[in-house]
Amino acid sequence: MAVQRSRSLFESATQRARVVRHLDVVCLIFDGSGALIVPTADFVQNQKWASARMASGNAISDRGRFVERLTTLVSRPGSMASTRGSPRQLEAIARSMRAAGYDLNEWMLPAEIRNPPVVSDMLNARKPVPPQAADESLPDPSAQTPDKTSPEPDAAGSGDEHRDD
Repeated sequence: MAVQRSRSLFESATQRARVVRHLDVVCLIFDGSGALIVPTADFVQNQKWASARMASGNAISDRGRFVERLTTLVSRPGSMASTRGSPRQLEAIARSMRAAGYDLNEWMLPAEIRNPPVVSDMLNARKPVPPQAADESLPDPSAQTPDKTSPEPDAAGSGDEHRDD
């Protein structure tokens, strides 16, 4: 009789998944549970951790434990986990995804990362305001302003006067 080798948590978590490595990112495609993209360094660290743990026997809970430990990830809509990580980390993943040929519109990314501003827009935003344009927004001190210290008489009357005529 053959001795069954016990599975590691990583083997159990990825038994019905594809692991695709692209440059600096790893794409995990789970059957029926969506897809995730993680940085390669984060994936390798968690792969080592999960390989040293015994599987629980429940592939879904093992998958959840593995994905829970991923600190930065980009997910597709309907995936088992949502996109998480700092904006800086997500920008780095998005750059790697573009380089690997992924369509960022298919992934759950913040709009400012998915559609970054064009370089010319960024240059226009950095241009200083010319001094003349800045002075135009201020009121002209030589312009005449009405004197509000003396009250103007009310032509129709204020209604406070009482006539006995």
